[in-house]
Amino acid sequence: LPSGFSVLGTQEGLLGLFALFLVSGCLENAWREDPSGAKEPGNFGDPFGLQMYTPEMRMKELNNGRMAMISVLGIFAAEMVTGKDAIQQFGLQAIGRGHFRSSGSSFTGKTSSQSAQSQVVTRRAFQPSQQIGASEPLGFFDPLEFTKAGDEQGFRKLRTSEIKHGRLAMMASIGLVAQHYWKLPGFENLPSGFSVLGTQEGLLGLFALFLVSGCLENAWREDPSGAKEPGNFGDPFGLQMYTPEMRMKELNNGRMAMISVLGIFAAEMVTGKDAIQQFGLQAIGRGHFRSSGSSFTGKTSSQSAQ
Repeated sequence: LPSGFSVLGTQEGLLGLFALFLVSGCLENAWREDPSGAKEPGNFGDPFGLQMYTPEMRMKELNNGRMAMISVLGIFAAEMVTGKDAIQQFGLQAIGRGHFRSSGSSFTGKTSSQSAQSQVVTRRAFQPSQQIGASEPLGFFDPLEFTKAGDEQGFRKLRTSEIKHGRLAMMASIGLVAQHYWKLPGFENLPSGFSVLGTQEGLLGLFALFLVSGCLENAWREDPSGAKEPGNFGDPFGLQMYTPEMRMKELNNGRMAMISVLGIFAAEMVTGKDAIQQFGLQAIGRGHFRSSGSSFTGKTSSQSAQ
């Protein structure tokens, strides 16, 4: 049977879903919350005598559960777009299988085998699948077919945007970690993360970033002749490192940075903690744990501690 949502199109999949509902109903009736309120929510005893249901472990369970809910939603959304299950989304093959099996979702375009066969044929027109950025194990990944064969101008526009967002995300991922330990003069006492936008200094800093970004956009522009690669603005330091290998590494690192920054933002919206606090780490040299006080959460960490 296929993995993911496509299994619901089979009789066995529907039967398994019905069985899950029955088992869930039995478990709901077997374990119920204490009506007297003497136990914490979710405390159904300690049948194995582990004595691990401490406030610290309850906090970890809640945070891990929140992250798991976000992860599951991400897996579902990625499957609807790509037609691949959780492991295939990472470009990994099933253990013991000699080929990559697609779930055949109607949301996707060509399969991997079709793409591999199409690459063998010599083409005269511009081919996006043969450009820098198609790396193993996914190869050329464009399930929604944003790029078209022969449309070099459209490809360059998308690749320029990808490189620009990737470079910005790589800097942002470092900044999201560094801001917990060091801040610009005048911003030392401001919270980290989204909550800084609730202050005058935060809004002023955001406006300054827009101005700087506009200046940089006008200072460095893409080569209109197309002689240079997208994102190539020269080599002012003479490093001679802009090779095909380094361009591939930049693209992949930028893609990972974009995913990382989105993950940090999502976790902050759920927990109200910045990038370092999400790992349970305190700032070096600080004697207390400082919450970002995000408006997306309920009580902050400092309020909970009090």
